Amino acid sequence: MINFLVNICFAVSLVGFILGVVGLFRFPDPYTRMHAISVGDTLGMGSAVIGLLLLSPTWMIRLKLIVMLFLFWLINPTMSHLVAKAGLLHGTEPVQGTRLRKG
Repeated sequence: MINFLVNICFAVSLVGFILGVVGLFRFPDPYTRMHAISVGDTLGMGSAVIGLLLLSPTWMIRLKLIVMLFLFWLINPTMSHLVAKAGLLHGTEPVQGTRLRKG
């Protein structure tokens, strides 16, 4: 039963990473591409770590995996936001028709 759940978690992780890569190649501007990769990485990493948590034999390994997941979920969206903000400040224009909120 555990192996079945682990396989589902890894399959969801693979789908998340694949959708992020597809978004990287299909979306029109850097900002939407960055969003697709960020969401795909967050979903893929979360699902992979949940699968690894189910397989881990000791509590110390589980604790390390949870800390790693927390750091990834904290750093990945923050860095994506900072890169997008830097792109806007340096003049990289989004695709025509995109509405930007001021602030």
